[in-house]
Amino acid sequence: MNPVPQEELPIWRQPNFIKLWFSQTLNSLAHILLQVVVMVQVYQRTHSALGSAAVLALMSLSLFISGLFAAKYIDRFSMRSIIHFSGWCRALLTIIIGFFLYQNSTAGLIGLFVGIAFYSFINAWYQPARFALLPLIIPSHQYIRANGTLVMVQQLFMTAGWGIGGFLVVYVSLPVMVGMLSIFYILSGSLAYSIKLAEEKPAAKKKPVSAWKEVWAIPVVKGITIMNIIEGISHPIWTSALLLAFSTTVLKAGETWWGLLNAGYFMGAILGSIMVTFISGLMTKRSGIVVGMSGLSMGVFTILFSVNTLPLAAVLLCIAMGPLYQARDICQVAILQEAIPAERRANVMAARNTFLTPWNGLTVLFIGYLADVFGIQNTYLLAGVLYLFASIIALQQRTLRHYRINKKEDTAVKAI
Repeated sequence: MNPVPQEELPIWRQPNFIKLWFSQTLNSLAHILLQVVVMVQVYQRTHSALGSAAVLALMSLSLFISGLFAAKYIDRFSMRSIIHFSGWCRALLTIIIGFFLYQNSTAGLIGLFVGIAFYSFINAWYQPARFALLPLIIPSHQYIRANGTLVMVQQLFMTAGWGIGGFLVVYVSLPVMVGMLSIFYILSGSLAYSIKLAEEKPAAKKKPVSAWKEVWAIPVVKGITIMNIIEGISHPIWTSALLLAFSTTVLKAGETWWGLLNAGYFMGAILGSIMVTFISGLMTKRSGIVVGMSGLSMGVFTILFSVNTLPLAAVLLCIAMGPLYQARDICQVAILQEAIPAERRANVMAARNTFLTPWNGLTVLFIGYLADVFGIQNTYLLAGVLYLFASIIALQQRTLRHYRINKKEDTAVKAI
């Protein structure tokens, strides 16, 4: 009996995917824990919430600048090599950051922020490279299931990471934490580099179309990006600060219910990731419809959330929002992985990230301003309407509405 080709095996029986999954898991864990350690230490050093917020602001700025370079040059390198190099560099920078955390001086604080800036600069290359590597190791009909499992891990760490990080900061010494996180990054990079591809080489040295133009030239990518831009205005309503304002002024509830609102959405997101892994076949056939309809459901649930005044109902609505919207995110990633030409995946994603990241940062300020001027409840209502508007635009685009992940079997493992 002939052996079953690797691309026909379930994803959990494919060594390449298992290596990438563990690589992503270690990377996500190290990244969230490092943020917790740095922000707690900076707060203890400066006794200022602004100091902690400056860490995230600096990381966002550095990500933006690095993304400008990645969008233009990332395809000149092997994706495995980028992830490998990124892991070792961030391990070294984690040690440097840890060293400066020990320096209780102004020079130490400056050195810390410089280290964080370099860390974020390197980090901006990781996500596009990981995005581009996944389609090289599995066939297209497994994209949704594979992305679902990867996203589920990320959501779990986003949900529990701050709590775990706070516990570790209290009970584990800083040198041990720094050493552990450095090892996580090294293992993450090494696992990705050990992935076996039939052939892997940088893209041919020819003058390509600008990645910025490709974002708008590929119809499906353009449709999803427009939807992301509109929804980017609504997303800030789910930040902790605005949820706290909604909880106290509209729900007339305390911080306990505020915490439950935060946890509710992430619980729904995790349930959505699990759901996708079990019905990935259906999602593959209706991927474009899922992207549009999930935005529609998000708009309806957000409008109901905005006019509701019962804390328990608000928590249940947050949980209900999670599954479909998480399914949307997973289908969106899978569509982009297939729609973007293989040799340009990393560049186009880096270009998208470069303008979506600062856009999302600006909309946080904009929504905060609207909440102060027009009231928190009206702001949530407006956000719900914008979710509906984005969904309608997506569903009106034929190329996106009828899109389905190609179920044709790959003839060979793709190469960069």
